[in-house]
Amino acid sequence: MTEDIGTMFEADISSIHASRISGEDEAERIMKLMAHMFLRVWTRFAVETGQKLTMTPYQYSLGMYHGQMNWAVNEALNFKELPQIELGAAYGKKHALMAEMYTAKDEPRVRLVFSLEDEAVKGKPLFVNYLLYDSTVKAFKFEGAVESVKAAMPKWFETVITKTDAPLWGYCKESLECVGV
Repeated sequence: MTEDIGTMFEADISSIHASRISGEDEAERIMKLMAHMFLRVWTRFAVETGQKLTMTPYQYSLGMYHGQMNWAVNEALNFKELPQIELGAAYGKKHALMAEMYTAKDEPRVRLVFSLEDEAVKGKPLFVNYLLYDSTVKAFKFEGAVESVKAAMPKWFETVITKTDAPLWGYCKESLECVGV
């Protein structure tokens, strides 16, 4: 089953017609695309594992489910002002896939990271971020973002099935760049 999750993810994402997603500007369009992707991942994990990951903003704030992996994003939500979407769980320690908008050198950017809870410092959890995808808003390619998540899907799925963080932690440490805490 773990081997098939990448294929299932690809099929789920193929129903997103990126060229039909619009927004007032490219940043808003990108966050709508990320919402579509995250909603499908949330649904796939729920269907295949029986576990519902936690999404912020709440999945039903982001969109409406019409069945058979068909989501419509909530057009009333101000995606232009949405800085981050997070999807994750906690099995002893928290892990999350995050899509976030940020600015570097006065240029708007988008990135996908896995944020993994590490040891506590002064009683507060410390999160380590591993980079999946990073691009300027102008150069953003949905296909590139999808491919970066697809590569991580088997290990993330294994983490959810086994309820242990080891598979995802191992993948991140071996395959991704650590971009901060």
